[in-house]
Amino acid sequence: MQLLRYRPASPLDAYIDCFWYSRGYAPQRKRERSLPSGRADLTFSLHEDRIRTFVDDEDRIGLTARGAVVHGPQSRYFVLDARKQIHVAGVHFLPGGGTLLGVPLNDLCDRHVPLEDLWGERARRIREQLIAASEPQRIFAILEQEFLRLLRRPTLVHPAISFALRRFDSTTLTARIDSVRQQTGYSERRFATLFTGAIGLTPKLYTRVQRLSRVVGDLTRGRKDLAQIALDAGYYDQAHFNRDFRDLTGATPGSYVPLEGRSSLHVEVGED
Repeated sequence: MQLLRYRPASPLDAYIDCFWYSRGYAPQRKRERSLPSGRADLTFSLHEDRIRTFVDDEDRIGLTARGAVVHGPQSRYFVLDARKQIHVAGVHFLPGGGTLLGVPLNDLCDRHVPLEDLWGERARRIREQLIAASEPQRIFAILEQEFLRLLRRPTLVHPAISFALRRFDSTTLTARIDSVRQQTGYSERRFATLFTGAIGLTPKLYTRVQRLSRVVGDLTRGRKDLAQIALDAGYYDQAHFNRDFRDLTGATPGSYVPLEGRSSLHVEVGED
């Protein structure tokens, strides 16, 4: 499986974590869970015309998007369809960076929206350009050019929310939301409104997802002591850790195994 990432330079690096490209053939591939990251994502299918997503493991109907789909900030895992022939590209936004798509992120929370619904004919034309491109670097260049065009009308994250994100993301233990909120000088209600509008998730959901990301990072790096991982991440106890992990990922911490050739946030759907 080929997986390439490209990190854009300034000014896009304030909005986009990376452009990515994946290609390969996986005849035994099953459906996979995509774990929440607290960020929006955009995926283009460069092989099949349809992209299917499912609410959870039990969902067999799902949602079908034509050619490209926007995954809004998610509060728990969702499921991607099994495809033997994989040829996709996309954009992984930074927290709040999905505003470049032209819609408020709180309107996209826990949703999967066809790009055509947001961009109309422009979505189809960009996908055609990506399919015609012969090299991953050319695909990255097309995406970069498009988002630089969109950046002519930038939407900046409120300074208080930028401060809160730095505090939430830089601490080993989950920062106390109320403590961070007090440092911004805003009331609880106003802070929650600003944060949810900018990021797409409430402060509570966002910090919960970020704590999961740190735990997944520990597991991916091979840490085995689940009790210590739970303690370091700020969970009350092992039971709290297990319950929260399963609710967000659909799996237990002990059964977590990332898919080979994918990011740490992709795991195969299967029995625990």
